[in-house]
Amino acid sequence: MLTLFHAPASPSSRMIWLLEELQVDYRLAIVNGRMNDGSTTDPGNPHPHGYTPALMHDGVLVTESGAITLYLTDLFPHSSIGVPIGNPLRAHYVTWLFYQVGLAEPLFYMKRTKVLETDPAMSHLFEAMMRHMEKNLSMSPYLLGERFTAVDILYISLFEQAGKLLGKHDWLEAYIARGLDRPARQRALLKD
Repeated sequence: MLTLFHAPASPSSRMIWLLEELQVDYRLAIVNGRMNDGSTTDPGNPHPHGYTPALMHDGVLVTESGAITLYLTDLFPHSSIGVPIGNPLRAHYVTWLFYQVGLAEPLFYMKRTKVLETDPAMSHLFEAMMRHMEKNLSMSPYLLGERFTAVDILYISLFEQAGKLLGKHDWLEAYIARGLDRPARQRALLKD
């Protein structure tokens, strides 16, 4: 049995979307996430640092959005939103997945907290990342071309969360809109 430990309106919302895209049975366990002051007060949250998401699968705990994404899409290899080992797109899939959790998310955090204003190297890296995203998404509707995958869930969720932080970009708004129109996303919003 899959159990997603979720704090409403948090980054774990994207994991609900992922599970809805996979069309698998799962249980949603609502927990408190880490508070703004760094404390956590929910003993029912199994994440070692009190964050969400956390996924329990038959007694095995998986944490961190990238790890959960890879775990679930590998667990259900016939789903169209993952790319199984042996598929020629697998390299692009894992590259975009780790680019999101290893580079994009930290840079968005630095932008939101204004760290980029005092770190020119990271500021240039942020701009280069945005140009890279624009280049790829101006050539195709999704990061792996015509095919919507789980990496798009992570990026669309990140961009949606960033809101006005990025300013207005037609390519970005079109990308977000394509994701938000998906039936699984609409089902996930109702469960969040």
